[in-house]
Amino acid sequence: MRWREAMARALYGPDGFFVRERPADHFRTSAHASPLFAAALARLVCQVDTALGAPAVLDLVDVGAGRGELLTALLAELPAPVRGRVRPVGVEVAARSAGGISWRTDLPRGLTGVLLATEWLDNVPLELARDGRYLDTDLDPGDPLSPADAAWAARWWPAGPDDVIELGRTRDEAWADAVTAVSAGLALTVDYGHLSGQRPPLPTATGFRHGREVPPAFDGSTDITCHVAMDSAAAAAGAGHVLLRQRDALRRLGVDGRRPPLALASTDPAAYVRALSAASAAAELTAPSGLGGHWWLAHPIGLPEPLPALS
Repeated sequence: MRWREAMARALYGPDGFFVRERPADHFRTSAHASPLFAAALARLVCQVDTALGAPAVLDLVDVGAGRGELLTALLAELPAPVRGRVRPVGVEVAARSAGGISWRTDLPRGLTGVLLATEWLDNVPLELARDGRYLDTDLDPGDPLSPADAAWAARWWPAGPDDVIELGRTRDEAWADAVTAVSAGLALTVDYGHLSGQRPPLPTATGFRHGREVPPAFDGSTDITCHVAMDSAAAAAGAGHVLLRQRDALRRLGVDGRRPPLALASTDPAAYVRALSAASAAAELTAPSGLGGHWWLAHPIGLPEPLPALS
């Protein structure tokens, strides 16, 4: 079985990983790492709301919302006047329930507000290929590439005959479709990935289970993920995007990993401990070799002015 079909069945089939498992039990994302992440996104949502002129209804959609952890935390961080106008929607393959959130399995359309997709594209099934042929789950070659996939590989991932390519065309199409769901506001995806000229020499396809990296299993017992070709996804969704590292985006939104002054420990020990804890969490979110190395790909749509966090 080719990689894409097996990955789709393992993640989203009737007994797939995202149907039966609680993702937070198996891997750690920025949303799970610290409430500072949700607080930063809340500030970004407020910037979008201001740019839109405080619409009567502000859509807030989370694609691949898990159990609603990020949406719930984000709503709690929004100022009451904004929160009262927000219409929160979680998009997920399986039915969920979380207070105050509407759930659906497909993307809503005609949105005015913010569409988020944090660590979603890395789980969009894709094909693996080598030397112009698709690979199966044992990495054995099979059928030749379709013209569309061959063109994608030539444009975005030129490789030698022994190199394994993770064909990102399906991710490009998924993200371009998500961006078209926003009529006015912002579409933002956050994920780990790479750019042309810096593609990884070895396949990034891997699995996660109970917090550990494991070989991918196609029985629904593990998460299966591959890094995202961020530049091709950006181009597929059109011009006018902003692409930056998470550490830079979060710093623009006020997340600072610097330690508090030591003098505070003697004048206000409790405040020092709180500030130290916040600095530690911020440092994890902005670490260049960890979460801070993730990419933020943002597409402002129909906004009359640039967003301060993205300009």
